[in-house]
Formats: sequence, C-alpha cells, structure tokens
Amino acid sequence: MVKQAVKVFVRTRPTATSGSGIKIGPDGQSVSVNVPKDESAGIINNQQESFSFKFDGVLENVSQEEAYTTVAHEVVDSLMSGYNGTIFCYGQTGAGKTFTMSGGGAGYAHRGIIPRALYHIFREIDLRVDKMYRVHVSYLEIYNEQLYDLLGDTPGTSDSLAVLEDSNNNAYVRGLTLIPVSSEEEALAQFFLGEQGRTNAGHVLNAESSRSHTVFTVHVEMRTSEAASERAILSKINLVDLAGSERTKKTNVTGQTLKEAQFINRSLSFLEQTVNALSRKDSYVPFRQTKLTAVLRDALGGNCKTIMVANIWGEPSHTEETLSTLRFASRVRTLTTDLAVNESNDPGLLLRRYERQIKELKAELAMRDTLGGRARVSYDDLTDDELRELHGTARRFLQGQAEPEELPADSLKRVREAYKALRAVHIALKSEMAQQLATLQRATEDGAAATGAQNPTISLPGVGDVDPRAAAGFTVGQAPLDARPPPRSELGDHHPHAHATASSPPPMLKPQSSHFTGDAASTYGDASVPDSPSIARGSGAAAATRLAGIFAVPGDRNAIFRRYKSDVPEGRELTAALKAAAAALRETRGSIKTLGEAVNGAKRRVDELSAAVSQRRSAAPAGGDGEVLDSEAYALVQVQGLLCAQKGG
Repeated sequence: MVKQAVKVFVRTRPTATSGSGIKIGPDGQSVSVNVPKDESAGIINNQQESFSFKFDGVLENVSQEEAYTTVAHEVVDSLMSGYNGTIFCYGQTGAGKTFTMSGGGAGYAHRGIIPRALYHIFREIDLRVDKMYRVHVSYLEIYNEQLYDLLGDTPGTSDSLAVLEDSNNNAYVRGLTLIPVSSEEEALAQFFLGEQGRTNAGHVLNAESSRSHTVFTVHVEMRTSEAASERAILSKINLVDLAGSERTKKTNVTGQTLKEAQFINRSLSFLEQTVNALSRKDSYVPFRQTKLTAVLRDALGGNCKTIMVANIWGEPSHTEETLSTLRFASRVRTLTTDLAVNESNDPGLLLRRYERQIKELKAELAMRDTLGGRARVSYDDLTDDELRELHGTARRFLQGQAEPEELPADSLKRVREAYKALRAVHIALKSEMAQQLATLQRATEDGAAATGAQNPTISLPGVGDVDPRAAAGFTVGQAPLDARPPPRSELGDHHPHAHATASSPPPMLKPQSSHFTGDAASTYGDASVPDSPSIARGSGAAAATRLAGIFAVPGDRNAIFRRYKSDVPEGRELTAALKAAAAALRETRGSIKTLGEAVNGAKRRVDELSAAVSQRRSAAPAGGDGEVLDSEAYALVQVQGLLCAQKGG
C-alpha cells in the first residue's frame, strides 16, 4: 500500500470577487479572507480580521476544461491503472458544485467533470489495445437520509439498499443497480437518465438547488490479453455532488424544502465530525452516523485516491459561509488514504489461475526428471484402475504376501495414495474381523440356548467374566460384584441346586456334538457322554494334539476349561489331585490348630502355678535362717519346672 494525502482545490464562483475581501496568493495555492470588525463590539475589539489558507490549487475564473485537467485528469489515469478514486464537491448552496461536477446546459464547453471523465475513460480504453475492459455505471442518491437507486427499475424505493463492507473493509451499497456500458454515449445516456430522477428545488439563492447528495460511480474491470481468463483488476471512481449547506434565514425556505435543508445540514455536520476525528487520529471514527459518511468511508480514509473541490461564493454577504468551507477544506487536506491495486477475488478466476500454475509446475517437474535421468514419473491423479491395483497391493502387504518395495514411492502423491489405501484396507479388515467374531458369538449363544432347551436340568456353572489380564491360556474369570447367588432357602426344593453341598457340586454342562468339527469331533467321539472311551489318555505331542483339537471349538474359554476338567482324563486326574492336595492342606491346618491350643493351655497352667508359688512364698514367716519349703510348695515347684521343660521342648 502507498500512503496518499487528500488533495484539496478551491474554486470560486465565476462572478467577480472584487470587494469581497477574498484574495488569491501569487503562488495560486493560498487564499486570504479579510473579515471587517464588528463596530458594534466597541473600541476594544480583539476580533481576528485576516485568515489565510493554503491548498493544492486555487481555480479562479477558469474554464471547465482547465478545471477538469487540474482536478480529475490524474485520478482518471489512476483509475485505468487499477486504483480507486473519489472526487467530491463541497460548499454552500449556490457556490457552483453541480456546475463543477455535472456542468451547465448552455453549451458543449460547459460540460462538467462527470461527462469529461467518461470521455477520458473510453478514450483510454480505445488506446490500450493490449488490455480488455468492462465498464459498469451506477447512480446513488441520498435524500432525507434515505438511499435511492436512480438507475433502478423502481427508483422511488430504497428498502433493498444498504451500505455494507466487503472482506477488505471497502464500503459498497448492496442492491445498487450496475448498468454495463460499452461506449461514452451509453454511459452519458445512463447519467442523464439518473439526472432526471434527482430532487431539485428553487429558493432565493439558487433557482435549481440540489436537495440531495448524489454519487455517480464508474466501475472498471481490466484484464490483460495474455491472462484474460485468469487475472482481473477492479477499480472504481466516485463522482460526488454534495448538496450545499444552507442558512434558512438567507434562503427563506419553508415546508418540505425546510425539512430537506435540515437533513442536508445534519449530514454535512456529521461529515465534518468524521473528518475532525480522522484528522485527530481518534480511535473511534463515527462513519455510521449517516448514510453519507458510510458511503464516503473509503474516500476519507480507505483505499482510494481522493480529491476535494471546495466551492466558495466570493460575495461579502457570504463571508461566514466561505470561512466555514475553507476551514473544513483545511481539515480534509490533513487526511491520508492507503492506495493499493484491487485484484479480483472471483473464485472462477482463481480456479483458472491455479489450474494454469499446476500445469506449469508439472511441466517443470517432468523437465527436472528428464535432466536428472530418472524414469518417467506421472504427477497426475491416479485412475480408477490404478487405485484398485493399489488397494490390492496394500491388502497383500498387510497379509504378508507383498514386499514393501511393491508399494509406490516414486512421487509424493502416490505415497499419499498408498497411505490412504493402507488405512482403507486396515479398516475393511477390522470390520470383517468384527463381523466374524459377532457371528461366532451368536452361534455359541444359540448352541448354549439349544442345550438348555433340550435338558432344562443343565445349567451353566459360574457367573464370572473373562479376566482381561490373562494374555493366554484358560482362566476361571472374575465374578462381578452383584453376582452372589441367592440363599438356598430362597431357591426351593424344586431347584436342582437347592440341596447341593460342597461335596456334591452342581452338574456341569456337557458339550454338544454340534459344537465340534473336523478331527476334534472324530477324536472326541460321542459328545453327549463325558466319559467316552474314545479319548485315550496320552502324553507329549499326541496329548497336545488332542487337546488342541478339543479346544479349537469356538466358545467361552471358561466353558472349555470346565469341559477339560470333567471330560478329559488328564483334566479329571489333575482335578482329583488338586482336591486331594486341598484336603491334605485342610487336615494339616487342623493339626496345627490343635497343637496351638495345647501350647496355649500349658502356658496358662504355668502362669497359674507361678502365681501360687509366689503366694506361698509371700506367706512364709520372716526371720528364718533361709527359705524352707513345705511338701505342697515343693510339689508346685516340681510341676512348674516340668511344664516349662515341656513348653521349651
């Protein structure tokens, strides 16, 4: 972006300025205003008499052509290069704003900035044959703080118009009609059509006073012939004719004209407040206070090259209005804007540009591979056949039937596709395994339900879940906290487990012959008889083979373990040995308990005898030659010694 200061030019009304107190400096850029002192203030009067202002140029008694060359020519040239521009006229009513912007009807030489700008634009388009241009025009009116589309089908309505901001914080009017034009004649026709819809009224100072602010906008879209379908430069120029500020005491307006004057003065006052905030660099700028300041947001501080024309009326009776206009123009001159070329963000244009860039990059990669001596590498998207082949290779690789070298790795795109194929195959295999496990589980549950239906007296022993900590082998599982069986008193006499004891466990579920297939079924024999002699006791590899055949049957590992303990001879033998060891352990624990009770009894007897001996000794008479024990005390001491010897042994 480029910082650009707002330029301000002062144009005086074509009437003579002699005797008005306004003097133009010899440099053609300064203006001095002399205000006579008010004699009614008395002898001591500190009222300032002289005011000086400096601008970018002063246009005094100049032709319309010279005014356009000085003010607008540079802005239109920037428009054709892709920069936004705004030219607006400001001043009191009757100062010549509309004449400067639109021109007068007296002759062709009185054309204003708008007709001359249209001529300039289409002349440049004809000269720049290496570029392609498309031009649209729009005409907006702000009347009594309402927006009106002067080129719309129904210019009398304003409900659909609203001032918004785009993604780049540029202001635009939603719903405003854009008319495509291909020549100066078509553009002028639309301009004159909009002029007919403007609101005008006469008063003492101006017979054709504008009662509204108008914004005539020319939108230009430029494309170079080399990349006409990929890159577009968008720019626009706003040509603004502001309504003049009025003093109702001078204009003597009433009724609707008075109401219009109030809205005009109000909007211009807010415009001055906005300019003051921008010149002070305030953190908050009241752009949204009026429609006018919202529309002129870009012109006052956005992406725009702005020119202001301050129209003044050099009559002594309008000195106060002239000073107000010059002061406002001085503040506007302190503003700066940010200039930048506006490139189109049309998704269609961006897509075509990206397609061209991708094609060029692929060509560069192919050239690099050729110069590097590499084999031809395809950087295009994989076809459907190539994707199917890649998925097949990925499946064989996960199953251990393909080597890593078979996966493509010649380009980054193919490596990505290989990763995607591996993930897709992994998800598919995982889904297949989940379906198979669900099918086996349903088959096991159906078989268990069928067994219970054939023999209602058979029930599944155990309520435990599979222990997740067991990595391999068989586990008895872990019972949930709420799996405690009810008391036998609640079961009743009819329940098969009601009279079961520790020595008579509940009957085990006998495996069904339908659960076994292949060698396991032939080895197991009649599955309904647990003690079938067809399963011979063996050792080593033969026994392991038989067990593997039996335990290959799908189902719960707890159920398989129970069948192993009850049906397989080795399992029954190990179960019996475990029960015998448990019985021996219980007997040993009983002996230990009996011996402990005997030792504790002897200890208590020793304590009693010791207490008795101590009591008799304390009762013996004192003064003897030594301690004399009677026969009873001597017997107690002997028994105490015997018990201590037994305890120590």
